[in-house]
Amino acid sequence: MDFTLSEIRSFHALIKQGSFTLAAKQLKVSQPAITAQIRKLESRVDQPLLERFHKGVKPTEIGLKLYRLSCEYIDLDNAVAELFKPELQIENFRLRIATSSPIIFMPLMSAFKKSYPNAKLKVISGTTEACREAVLNREADIGLFPITNVEKGMESKLYHRHYLVAILNNDHPLADQETVSISQLAHEPIIAHKPDSFTQTFANKLYREQGIEPQIEMEMGMAEHVCNAIILNLGIGFSLSNDIQPNDKFKLVPVREALQPVEEHLVWLKGQGRKQGVQEFVEMAIRDGD
Repeated sequence: MDFTLSEIRSFHALIKQGSFTLAAKQLKVSQPAITAQIRKLESRVDQPLLERFHKGVKPTEIGLKLYRLSCEYIDLDNAVAELFKPELQIENFRLRIATSSPIIFMPLMSAFKKSYPNAKLKVISGTTEACREAVLNREADIGLFPITNVEKGMESKLYHRHYLVAILNNDHPLADQETVSISQLAHEPIIAHKPDSFTQTFANKLYREQGIEPQIEMEMGMAEHVCNAIILNLGIGFSLSNDIQPNDKFKLVPVREALQPVEEHLVWLKGQGRKQGVQEFVEMAIRDGD
C-alpha cells in the first residue's frame, strides 16, 4: 500500500478536528479535497477507519491506531518546517508540559525559563493518567509524572525518586512514629485527593494486598483541601514525600509496606524528541535530576 503524505495529512486533520469542514479549514483546502483524500485512503484498506455521525466523525479502533501513527508523519513534517523558520532559531518556541507532580518539577521549569527566556511554557496539571493521555494525544510535548514502565512509542528519563507517606494530624497517636504500617491505618477514614490519582491508587493497592478495604470517606479536588481536612482532624491522607509542602500542623510518616521508591520521569513520544524545546528540556533535566 502506497499511502501519500496528502492522505495522511488529511486523515490526521480530520481526526484531530472531528469534521470534514474543520479539517479543510485547518489545511486551507476545500472540503471536497479532504473528502477525496479520505476516500483514496479508505479504498486502500479492508477495515473501516471512521465512524460517521451527523455532526462529525470518530476513528474506529484501527483508525485510532492509524491516527497515532500519522502523528509521527506530522512530527517529522513540522520538524522540517521549523528547521527553516528563523524566528525559532532564537529559541522563541512553545513547550507544552503535562505534570502530576508540579512541586517536584517546578524548579526545573523555572531553571529552563531562565535559560530560554523567549520560550513560552504552557503547563497542564492533572492526574498521572490525564498527563499520560495528553502526551499520547499530542496535547503535551513532554510529561512529568511517575511511571512504572515505559510504553511502546515513548521515551523517558528518570528525574526523581521518593516514597509514599501517610499524612497525619499532629494529634494522631501514630504521628510521632518513624514509620507506620497499613494495618495500623486499617480503620482510619481516608481523605482522598482524586481517587484515580497515582498516589491514591498506590495506597489502595497496599491496603488490598493486606486484605483491607480502604475507607475513603471524603474526596477532594485539590491537595491543599486534603491537607486542610487533615489539619481539622477529619481523617488521614497519603502523598508522595516530595509532592507536598511541609506544614507544622501535620506529620508525614513513611508507609512501611511501600518499600520501593516511586520514580518520577520525563516522558515524551519518540517522534517528539526532535522538536525544539523537548531536547533542551531533557538535557537540563539530566544535569539537574537525582
